[in-house]
Amino acid sequence: MRKLSTNAFLVFSGDAVARALGFLAAAHLARALDRESFGVTVIGFAFLSYILWFADLGLGTLGTREMGKGQGKGSYALSDILSARIFLAAVVALPALALALILYREEPARTVVASYLLALAPYSILLEWYFQGIQHYRPLIISRSLTAGLYFLILYLLIAHPSDVTLVPYIFVASNLIPALLLFAFKRRGDAILPREFSMRRTLGIIRQASMIGVGGIFAQTVQLLPPLVLGYYSTADAGMLGAAMRIIAVVLVVDRVFATLFLPAIARLWGEGPERVAGHLERVVGIVIVVGFSLATLITIYARSIMALVFGASYEEGAGVLSITAWFAAATLINSVFSFGLIGAGKERAYLRATVLSGVITAVVTVAMTAIWGLIGAAIAMVASEICVVALTYREFRRHVAVSFVRPLAISSIVALALVYGATFIPIAQPSLDALWQGPLLLLLFLALAALLGGLRKADLVWLIER
Repeated sequence: MRKLSTNAFLVFSGDAVARALGFLAAAHLARALDRESFGVTVIGFAFLSYILWFADLGLGTLGTREMGKGQGKGSYALSDILSARIFLAAVVALPALALALILYREEPARTVVASYLLALAPYSILLEWYFQGIQHYRPLIISRSLTAGLYFLILYLLIAHPSDVTLVPYIFVASNLIPALLLFAFKRRGDAILPREFSMRRTLGIIRQASMIGVGGIFAQTVQLLPPLVLGYYSTADAGMLGAAMRIIAVVLVVDRVFATLFLPAIARLWGEGPERVAGHLERVVGIVIVVGFSLATLITIYARSIMALVFGASYEEGAGVLSITAWFAAATLINSVFSFGLIGAGKERAYLRATVLSGVITAVVTVAMTAIWGLIGAAIAMVASEICVVALTYREFRRHVAVSFVRPLAISSIVALALVYGATFIPIAQPSLDALWQGPLLLLLFLALAALLGGLRKADLVWLIER
């Protein structure tokens, strides 16, 4: 079997290309559209993302886990999961459209939000979960890169004015459909696409089993998806500003995407060998993830103004404060992934559901209240506070099964982050420029070096990671 480090490099390389192209697409949209129109696309995509969670309801994650058990060893085959996903997407489509038309009565938001729902079709047949489970990553790299490349290219050719905003969802759907169909060419010969005979009882049984993961996922995603929707109620332009900041964070979270792709099949195997095997590995993983997450968040916090101005233009420079806050959402998300996927990989769906439902309720209350009081900044703070709440609740459930300590790397990373952010106030990097950003890699290395010197990142941890 290919080493974990090699798989990580493959997934990271492919995802990095896809995220870079997606980043360029977002930058082009923000510059071609005004803040109001860009905000409409942010709201439309956030609404779609919620609906996609209902259309999947944990089936993708369940499928990844089942495929990760080995060919013929899982309870469900490719055809079972795929047919369930297609069935559920078809069921969700009409109520989702009705909800969109009820909530959004003004144009162009009404048309844009409704048009984004066409993406249910390519999403339902997307086989990313299948290739993650069998740990065949090259098709994922091809699919993700092609999707992002098509999206950026067509946007660049067709979107040049705010009046073009209604074309954006159609471009998004087309750029997702072609790669989704292409993935079928890479599946294993022995895996059937659809069952010989559709069984409603079996399909509903699969959906019911997956729903514990899916419902938890819906509540967990509330942290990221609810703020732009609530903020859009007060100001579409502010929703656009938050969306711009989150596009930057999405690039950082390529690390989380790679981690999730590799971690779920790996943790499922480890749990099969006993909880005692899990504890030692996870303690190292948590420590490394904390240091990496804090280092990236620190870098973004310091260079927030330069990043926003250089990527999206001078009109977005005032969003530096929002970006410096949401950077810590990325750090919390990375940490949360360890415990969330740890619970799912162990088959502890009920524990995951308890944690995410409670955190989702808290998130909804905090987001609505803080956005109403403080607007854009309140929405950003609510995102970070809510994600920290998710981390606390998922860890509380996880430690009932395996005890993992991460106080040392968390304390040291916090101290280093505070020291560097405070120290950066004395460095002349306030003016947005490419010259200032060249200091970024040096600052990242400085963070990692200080974390290592203080014991937050140990040599044994690095050796363990390399050996994987």
